[in-house]
Amino acid sequence: MKKLRIFGIAFFFLSANSRAQEARRLTLQQAEALFLQQNYLLLAQRYQVSADEALVQQAKLWDNPSFSSTFGFGTLEKVQPFNMGSGGQFEGDIDQLIRLAGKRNKQVQLAQWNAATSAAAFNELMRTLRLQLRTSYYQLYFLKETEKVLKEQLNNLQIILDAYHAADAKGSVAHADVIRLQALQIGIANDYTDLRQQELAASENLQMILGSPGPVEPLVEGDVLQQYKLNGYTEQALTDTALANRPDLQMAGHQLKMAEANYRLQKAMAVPDLHLGATYDRNGSYAPHFIGLTMGIDLPLWNRNQGNIKAAGSSLKVQGAALDQQRLAIAVEVNTALRKISFLEKSTGWPDIKSFNGEYDKLIDEVAKNFRKGNISLLQFIDYFNSYSDHVKHTNKFLNDRVLAYEELNYATGTQLFNTVQ
Repeated sequence: MKKLRIFGIAFFFLSANSRAQEARRLTLQQAEALFLQQNYLLLAQRYQVSADEALVQQAKLWDNPSFSSTFGFGTLEKVQPFNMGSGGQFEGDIDQLIRLAGKRNKQVQLAQWNAATSAAAFNELMRTLRLQLRTSYYQLYFLKETEKVLKEQLNNLQIILDAYHAADAKGSVAHADVIRLQALQIGIANDYTDLRQQELAASENLQMILGSPGPVEPLVEGDVLQQYKLNGYTEQALTDTALANRPDLQMAGHQLKMAEANYRLQKAMAVPDLHLGATYDRNGSYAPHFIGLTMGIDLPLWNRNQGNIKAAGSSLKVQGAALDQQRLAIAVEVNTALRKISFLEKSTGWPDIKSFNGEYDKLIDEVAKNFRKGNISLLQFIDYFNSYSDHVKHTNKFLNDRVLAYEELNYATGTQLFNTVQ
């Protein structure tokens, strides 16, 4: 069992190292460039924008004229198919639909607002996916930072265990101490396994967003925390920024404009359109080669588009309420994001994390050395080791939460207030 467990841990490290070597290392700038080029959802939405812009051009086109004709087939007494000679008959009619009450212009306006909504939907999708990208990117980064420490702990612990196994075989240490160290190893290995599972999930999300078939690994240069500061932004200023830049609010505004344009169009549809045309009759009229002007119009006796007009009016009220709701949601989201940042930044009484981590790293190294020399007890060593593992996991989680809190404020305002991509 002992050999099997050691083999399992060794295989896990080898497979982890293999995956790490295969991973493509990307800075956030490189990741976002890849995201803009290869994300399939963005590509699909771009095609949708192009399709809706094409509909604007379609709405500007006039209706095609229609042509009809009658060919002479003689009489019942004498059938002469397609008899169009001197004694035959031919009649031709051409008709053009003339839309009245500005229907064509109103259809163009409706198509234009629909295209504008589609463009805003593209920006909204990009805003949402960018948050997901950065969430997965930084989550994977901080998980990797924790993994480095846990892997080093396991390596150091394995060295100590090997020495204890040799000493146990000679009878110079208590076998119970070996069991306690093995239990500590299993606990840390279990934490490492859980961590790797979280890494795989974050890596999978990142690959999907980037459209990358292979794994990627964050390459963060410098202190990422220094790039995230409020810099005196007030809640009102941030709310105003969000109201001016949020693409989902722009979508709601465009949808209201669409509803207004549709309401005007449906009212215009109650006005009948005019059919204007010309006719030619070779021998069927009172005079040979007759030509005439034709005009026609529907009589709005029963159908005056009442239902569509009422429905369009109700939709207009719906979109107005949706726009008000979106404004409220934006204010709440900005407030919530600021409160989250404020809560995380109130840890001013805590030690400086960077310097504290350095001191803690030195401390745990000294603990391991002193334990091997027999200067501290097994219980003290286990306590230090567990405490250090918890500290590393909690610290990196806190740092990840802090970065993502600022990214959520970016998301809430619809801008890049804390743009780490230079």
